[in-house]
Amino acid sequence: MILLAILLALLALIGLAMPIAFALTLVSIAVLAFSGVDMLVLVQRLYRGTESFPLLAVPLFILAGQIMNHSGISARLIDLARALVGAIRGGLAAVNILTSMFFAGMSGTSMSDTAAVGGVMIPQMIKRGYSAPFTAAVTASSSTIGIIIPPSVPMVLLSAYMGLSTGALFAAGLIAGALTALGLILMAWWISVKRQYPIESAFSLSELGRTFIGALPALMMPIIILGGILGGVFTPTEASAVAVAYGVLAGMLLYRSLSLRALYRALVESAVLTGAVMFVTAAAHTLGYTFTYQSLGQLILGPIAALDMGPLGFLLILSLVLIIAGTFLDGIAMMFIVVPLFLPSVQLLGIDPLQFAMVVILCWGIGQQTPPVGAALFITSVISKVDVIRITYANLPFIAVMLFVLLAVIVWPEGIVMSVPRWLGL
Repeated sequence: MILLAILLALLALIGLAMPIAFALTLVSIAVLAFSGVDMLVLVQRLYRGTESFPLLAVPLFILAGQIMNHSGISARLIDLARALVGAIRGGLAAVNILTSMFFAGMSGTSMSDTAAVGGVMIPQMIKRGYSAPFTAAVTASSSTIGIIIPPSVPMVLLSAYMGLSTGALFAAGLIAGALTALGLILMAWWISVKRQYPIESAFSLSELGRTFIGALPALMMPIIILGGILGGVFTPTEASAVAVAYGVLAGMLLYRSLSLRALYRALVESAVLTGAVMFVTAAAHTLGYTFTYQSLGQLILGPIAALDMGPLGFLLILSLVLIIAGTFLDGIAMMFIVVPLFLPSVQLLGIDPLQFAMVVILCWGIGQQTPPVGAALFITSVISKVDVIRITYANLPFIAVMLFVLLAVIVWPEGIVMSVPRWLGL
C-alpha cells in the first residue's frame, strides 16, 4: 500500500505539471515525516545525492556538447554523412541518422542531438520532398543514439548510482549504439524505397576525403574522450574537462566559428540544464533512500523470487515496466524511481550489472519516443511543426528497431554488452 500510495502521489503531482524534482522531494518529505524520520536526514540525503566525484562529469559533458553545438560542428558532420550515405535511396534520412551517431560521441544527451541535428536536417528533408512526420520521426528516433553511444550523461548518472565503472559502461554501449544506428538506417532506407524518396548524389571518393578532412577535428573529440578513458590515461570526469577544453580550442582556433557571444550562450544553457539534472538527481536519491527505509525493494523481491522466472523473464518484465513508466516519467526520474526497486532482484538472480544498466538505458531511450512525456518528440514537434501524435505514428517502425536491439541485449549479453568491456579488460 505504501508503494502504491507513493507511485500514485508521484503520478498525481507530475500530472498537475509540478516539476519532477519538486514532486520527488515532496513525496519523500511526506513519507519520511509520516514514518517519524528527522527532517535533517532529508537534507543530508539531498546533499549526498550529488556528492559524487563521477557526477562532476555531468555538467562538463553537457558543456562540451553545447560548445560543439554552438560551434556549427553539426554542419560539417552532415557534409561527411552525406558523402558516406547520400547515394542510397532516401539518402537524407540516412544522413540524419549517421550525423546523430557522430554527434552522439560529443554531446552526451539526446536533447542536444535533437536540437543540433534536427535544426539543420528537418528543413532540408522537407524541402527535398520527405513527409514532415517521417522527417520528424527519423530525427527523434536517431537522437536516442545520443544516450547509448558514449560519452552519455545518463550512463554517467547510472554508473555513479550503481557503483559501476563509467568506462566499462561506456564500452558496453558501443555495439548496442552501432546496432541501433544500423537498424534505423535500414528501416529508413526500406521506407524510402517504398515511398520513392530521392537519391542525393553519386558516391565520390574525393568528396568523401574532402568532407572527412573538414570534419576530422570534430571526430577527434570522441576518439580523445573514449581513447583516454578506455586507455587509462584519465578518468571519465577528467575526460569531460578535456572535452570542454578541446571543444573551445576546436571552435575558436581550428574552425574559427565559436565567438565569445556563442561561448557565453553555451555556458548559460549548460548551467540551466545542469541545474535541472542535478536537482532531479538529488531529489531522486532521496526518494531512493525512502524506498530503502521502507524496505520497498523487498516487497518487489519477494514475488519475483516466488515466481522463479529466471534472468531472462525478469529482464523482459523489467523492460515492460520501464517502457510503460517512460511514457509518463522523465528518464532521470524513471531511473531513480524504478531502478532501486528492482536492483535487489538483479543481485539475487545473478544478472550482470552492465547488462542491467544497458537495459535501463535502452528503455530510457524508448521512453523518449513515446508520449505524453517524450522529450525528443516535443523538440522535433517544435522544429518540424508537426503534432506529437502524427510523429509518434510515423515513429512506430523506428521504435520497433529499438525494441529489437533491447531484446538482443537481453538475449545475447555476452556478444553485445560484455564483449568490448572484457576485450579492454574493464
